[in-house]
Amino acid sequence: MKFAVIIVIYLKFAKGIDDITELKVTYYENLIKSAISKAEHYTLPKDNSAHLQNLSEDIKDFGEFDFIIVGAGSSGSVVSTRLSEVESFKILLLEAGGWDDDLTAIPYLSSLLYQSERNWGYYTTPQKNGCYGWRERKCAYPRGKLVGGSGSINSLAYVRGNRGDYDNWAALGNPGWSFDDVLPYFKKLENFESEKIDIEFRGFAGPVNSVNNKGEDYFDKLSGQLTEIGFDIIDDYNAKQQIGAARSQFFVRLGKRVSGATAYVRPSITRHNFNVTVRAFVTRILINSSQKEAYGVEFIKDGQRFIAKARKEVILSAGAINTPQLLMLSGIGPSNELRKHRIPIIMDLPVGEQLRDHFMLTLSYKSNTTKDYVTLREAISDFLDGKGVLTRSENRFAFSFINTRNESSSIPNIEFAYDHSSPLNLSVPSQSNFTDENSKYKKQLGDTFNIDIFLLHPKSSGTLKLQSKNIRDYPLIDFNIFGDVEDMEIYYEAIKFINKIEETKLAKENNLRILKYPLCNHYCDDSKEYWFCFLKYLAQTEYHPSTTAKMAPKTDPFAVVDSKLRVYGIAGLRIVDCSIMPTPISGHNNAVALMIGEKAADLVKLDYVIQS
Repeated sequence: MKFAVIIVIYLKFAKGIDDITELKVTYYENLIKSAISKAEHYTLPKDNSAHLQNLSEDIKDFGEFDFIIVGAGSSGSVVSTRLSEVESFKILLLEAGGWDDDLTAIPYLSSLLYQSERNWGYYTTPQKNGCYGWRERKCAYPRGKLVGGSGSINSLAYVRGNRGDYDNWAALGNPGWSFDDVLPYFKKLENFESEKIDIEFRGFAGPVNSVNNKGEDYFDKLSGQLTEIGFDIIDDYNAKQQIGAARSQFFVRLGKRVSGATAYVRPSITRHNFNVTVRAFVTRILINSSQKEAYGVEFIKDGQRFIAKARKEVILSAGAINTPQLLMLSGIGPSNELRKHRIPIIMDLPVGEQLRDHFMLTLSYKSNTTKDYVTLREAISDFLDGKGVLTRSENRFAFSFINTRNESSSIPNIEFAYDHSSPLNLSVPSQSNFTDENSKYKKQLGDTFNIDIFLLHPKSSGTLKLQSKNIRDYPLIDFNIFGDVEDMEIYYEAIKFINKIEETKLAKENNLRILKYPLCNHYCDDSKEYWFCFLKYLAQTEYHPSTTAKMAPKTDPFAVVDSKLRVYGIAGLRIVDCSIMPTPISGHNNAVALMIGEKAADLVKLDYVIQS
């Protein structure tokens, strides 16, 4: 009798679990479908007017803090959270956007987030030598506008870069930024889930979870092809050796996105000394022009102007686009640029004069292989179990790295990312401004195997300038793609190398063949002229801007901050984000942004905690 009762109770409990699971699946299905419908009708803003509507002329006092951090992106999330660990510090973190949410938690939907209010909605200026496949030659330039910043909407790839990148930073005159100096901070932030973790290089107890791509990722089959064309297969490109091919790594925990928001800010939000204020649009840094000292910020929230004052420092973490814009609007920047817009000059510094970025090109291949498709509800059910297509951004399953100019070099100049088109039959809108011809080409791709090619160290550099002195206007983003023709030559080398994959045994068995771009077909097939045309139409930015407020010795003509990230000539003002990077790294910026936040927090603590 007791046994029968136990069975009945168990069955009711099990049914209850099934009912709850069904409710969760339905919730996420409605959430995703609603977001797609909204994105299809959403128009990205063209300026900051939404923040300025019904604006009161009165200015209210928001209070006084020890540190004011502007921007809750990856770096800002880290540095603000770490500073709030000091109970005597009073911290204010200001974010122009809102909070991350259940939609941002789904890795697969990263491109959908671009077509939403979570993205500033930037485009580049018309490009002279590329972006031909975009209207007016203006490439899309999505940047995160929410807690977690671009780390809350990006494709989650975890690629630190190379030892040589950071050793070069130090060699350029930035003490404390060599690989041996920054490695402890990478390890501090990491919790790398792997059976083959190399604890000399990887962390296992930090707040930021990273995982190898799991599931139906095709890596075993691909690894044979990559070996055939000359790649070594390695366990971890973020450890001792980067050159080679390995399973991709992502910022994911239990199938969900990991970001500065989820790993740092949210777990710390209840601290009594930590004020996180969202939808707060900072309009200028308050600077005493005679003493050259920052003492606060002015911002707008809910149609009201506020002033917040900083007893110790203002820390700019608004990112490599918004940080230089805010500096220049506040009177810190190139004198000729400030004079042009009639902005009073407080400090003449080369802000925005070096915009660096990675470039990206996608090659798509057709084959005879077929795959099983899953329904949205099946995908959601898998997602709730921490597996399946929704847990993988862009369905990427592998990365590989080479140096096309020097086979013996340990520092790559090219990265390849491999993915199959999604097994989920779901059309997801994204930020785009494609020409009609390019849209037609993209739509006909269908079921493909894709290889993204990233140019890691472009010789081309661009600029970040003001459109006007009005905070309403977006900045002018010119990443100057292929400003140096040498970048096209390196791309051509990479294309010729990776196209050898068509000659591998498995590729021939499956009739793997590259898709051509119709607008370049008037050139001889596979010629350099054809591929240069292909590049001009289809290459774009990889959304990894850096170097717009460069860390360098004062003698460097592009120096904006010193090795402790303090703005030259302005007391009480520090920059903590990817704008300070001296050069691009051989990887993806989000890992670097988190590391910069960790290191900066210690730099600040050393200046104030020990002194006090």
